[in-house]
Amino acid sequence: MRIAATVRGIIIATNKSNQLEDIVANSITDARSPLTTLINGLLGKWEGLTARFWGVEAESLALRKGASGAFALQICSAGLGLIAHIVVARLLGVEEYGTYALALTWVTVLTVPALIGQDTSVVRFLPTYCYHGAWDKARGLRRGVSLMVLIASLAIAVLGALIVYQIRAHLGTRLEHTLLAGFMLLPVLTQLQLSSALHRALKRPVSSVIFNGVLRPIMLMGILLTLWLGLNHQLNAPFAICASALAAVFAFAACSWFLARAWPPAAKAIRPTYCISVWSTVGAQLLLISALYITLNRLGVLVIGGLGGSNVVGPYYAAVHLGSLAGYGLTAVNTILAPTIAERYHAGEHDALANIVHDAAWLTFMVTVAVTLPLGLAGYWVLGLFGPAFHKAYVPLLIILAGYCASAMAGPTGYLMTMTRFERPASLIMGGGAVLNVLLCLVLVPPLGMIGAAVAIATATIAWKFAALVFVYRRMNVNPSIFPIAGV
Repeated sequence: MRIAATVRGIIIATNKSNQLEDIVANSITDARSPLTTLINGLLGKWEGLTARFWGVEAESLALRKGASGAFALQICSAGLGLIAHIVVARLLGVEEYGTYALALTWVTVLTVPALIGQDTSVVRFLPTYCYHGAWDKARGLRRGVSLMVLIASLAIAVLGALIVYQIRAHLGTRLEHTLLAGFMLLPVLTQLQLSSALHRALKRPVSSVIFNGVLRPIMLMGILLTLWLGLNHQLNAPFAICASALAAVFAFAACSWFLARAWPPAAKAIRPTYCISVWSTVGAQLLLISALYITLNRLGVLVIGGLGGSNVVGPYYAAVHLGSLAGYGLTAVNTILAPTIAERYHAGEHDALANIVHDAAWLTFMVTVAVTLPLGLAGYWVLGLFGPAFHKAYVPLLIILAGYCASAMAGPTGYLMTMTRFERPASLIMGGGAVLNVLLCLVLVPPLGMIGAAVAIATATIAWKFAALVFVYRRMNVNPSIFPIAGV
């Protein structure tokens, strides 16, 4: 029960008044709950292996506890997300699922400019405002960036719909309708992600994951099954995208309600102060980084969709989605690590910052390996759950998993740069990785197909992560990797 107690501790310590987190904590720590057995089984060995890397420092202890809670929810989120995609693939079939995946990928890509970098900006600024008691700026940040993102997402959605309408003859009716339905998802999805980022900035790792990662896929599956039964088993890609939009609406409503309850009382009634120029300047740089990141991760899907059609993009998208589970270790650790980096850096606590990011690298690497091994062994069978045509994506899946393991060795270099003052060098380094990914995709995808796309993304990700590691070591005198570096 040690892990269950750890998860409960971070949940309750984050905000005792939050009823949702109490419910999650109770379900985790109840000895009779199946969730207790699941989490203990998945995390028991992990805690034992990582214990030797953690000292008694307060920040490291907070990271371990916060990462445990976030990782527990990431496990639930990963499982539900995978099940949701399997359900969609089974209900739609390989061709319709390929259309759905292509449209969803475009929505994911467009979410990046629609967020204008503010999902990362709030994680950088809000902890600092709270640390210094600048409650007027904290309230202004929440209200200001929400309006900025809403305007940007609506503008991009309208522009995208107009473009699709103009080129509809080249798309086909089904893809046209699916893309148009996807643009309805964009404003809701951006607000949901921004609200989750605000939870994250408040160091609420459970709340930052549970709405988008748990509630949304549950709602999606329920809506899809209802439509499938109501339409006499005639579900198609446009209906699936509409169901995804409706699920996002429910998740956003719940996320916003709990954010209002968790918001610091001192930042509720005070007159807001808006630092639009500062948020916009930093957000623009962070937007570039996010755009480069999404290029690194989704370019292969778009290239294969353009060259191979829906029958090919569906299996590769499933491999990318399944392989991304290996990155959940980094995601879980960064949920609590990112705001901590911002706090420690702006407080001038270099030694504490150096210790915590090096410890985080080991934690991330071990979780990544622990997730990758079973995925590699069971990947062929899991892909078969999507349908018989998806088995051909097994080799690309193995390549993607290998890339995650190798890049995890470099540690949280990206967040270490973007949460401090080095967002510009970070964008240049990631830009080099994105260019490399584009070039490799253009060279390797035509002859090798899905395997070429997987090699491109793995190579480019490893390249930029280790380039960032060299920069952080030389400029910040910090070792965020698992490697022992002399003098750091």
